Amino acid sequence: MVCAHRFMSAHSVHVHPALANLRATQSKRVGGRFGVKAVRRSKDASRWAAAQGDGNIAEIEELHASFPFSSKEWDNFMKKYWQKRPVVIRGALEPGEASMPIDSGELAGLACESDFQPRILKKGSNGPSDWSIELGPFTEEELQSLPTDGSWCVVVNDLEKHIPEAAKLLDNFDRFPRWRVADVQASLSAEGGGVGAHSDQFDVFLMQGEGRKRWCISDDPEYAPEKEESFFENIDVRVLKDFTPRACSLLEPGDVLYLPPKVAHHGIAEGCDAVCLTYSIGFLAPTHDDLILSYAQSAVDTRNAVTQRWSDPWLEPQAEVGQISQTAVKRAGDIIRDIMPKTEADIARWFGCHVTGGLGFDGEQAMPEEILTPDELQEVWAEEGALIRRADVKFAFVDEVADGSLEGFLFFAGGELWELKSPRSAELARHIANNEDILAEEWQGQGDGGEIDGDGAALVHDLFSNGFLYLDGD
Repeated sequence: MVCAHRFMSAHSVHVHPALANLRATQSKRVGGRFGVKAVRRSKDASRWAAAQGDGNIAEIEELHASFPFSSKEWDNFMKKYWQKRPVVIRGALEPGEASMPIDSGELAGLACESDFQPRILKKGSNGPSDWSIELGPFTEEELQSLPTDGSWCVVVNDLEKHIPEAAKLLDNFDRFPRWRVADVQASLSAEGGGVGAHSDQFDVFLMQGEGRKRWCISDDPEYAPEKEESFFENIDVRVLKDFTPRACSLLEPGDVLYLPPKVAHHGIAEGCDAVCLTYSIGFLAPTHDDLILSYAQSAVDTRNAVTQRWSDPWLEPQAEVGQISQTAVKRAGDIIRDIMPKTEADIARWFGCHVTGGLGFDGEQAMPEEILTPDELQEVWAEEGALIRRADVKFAFVDEVADGSLEGFLFFAGGELWELKSPRSAELARHIANNEDILAEEWQGQGDGGEIDGDGAALVHDLFSNGFLYLDGD
């Protein structure tokens, strides 16, 4: 079986010659932070830094705290900042391997693999609209040949789906519903590098891993992602034509910048004698149109009735052939109203499937090599010690709804629904939704709760047979 919980990439490459000195750079500690050698700034970085020095551009609001946040700190953050305004969280993470165990060389190696949607964004010399994008995977020679200037940025996505160390970054955000997480992205650039000024629909936490980056932002509505006229046309990279920041801050390793959706931002590597590495934790919300279309399709897919067609035995002679009668309009409305949800439990059944599906999960590739009966699985589970969730499958549950219409417990995985009635099976499903490992000793009679019941055993077997869970030894 091929599983998403893989070892680190076999590749580990130097992005450019300066990377050879990276580890020596990381070991320098200056003023309580990892120091870097001052080198040439990009034009934008120099201009904005000068404007800040003159008092013309403000610093981004700061919050001094470290991850993991307490419940009280997250409560404060969500009330003051979440989807409201940007904030720099100074010292959020301890710099280095303790909190960011994947280094720049290993991340560059991921650009050699197709799983991570690698791409290189390049800034040309023929004006502000001279941007291009190259899609990977790339060879080591292509990465090593990148220039030492700031004309490029390597970007990789979906780290949490394939790299366990990257998935652990999400542990810092354990007060957010996991279904809202889009992915963990990383960008790698030389001094002066970046992806250009832009805006998007993501809530995002930008975590500075190596080097430093100056982030400049603006909440000007003219920079909003839906303002197509504000972006350069006919280029492959979405970049704002004219960007004037309202606030800037220089992030050191371990600092985190939170940005709500639609806030324009431009990050430029600054003060890097090797490379600049930034992680991005993105939260993408479904559009209202997506939700409406998804529910309509779900209602059609789940109807038990044989496909029905319009019928009008009530039809009466009309004086005008072009008229649509009020009776016909009412009949059309009755058909639509008939498929609408009657309770919030109905909505929950659809919504859980919607938000846990659509991750590009390859069910055929994930299927176990050997078909096991429920009893055989219980035996092998006990021998191996644990079942593991696939990292590229989302799990969730609903245990109550506002109108009280839910009876039992709804569990979701990979866009599929299980309705559970027994308390013990619901307890198991809740554990699976919240934890990566499902230990046999906790669920086969040795833990406090006793053995799982028949519903729980059937759930585990279904998840394993669908490839959503795999054995620890696979």
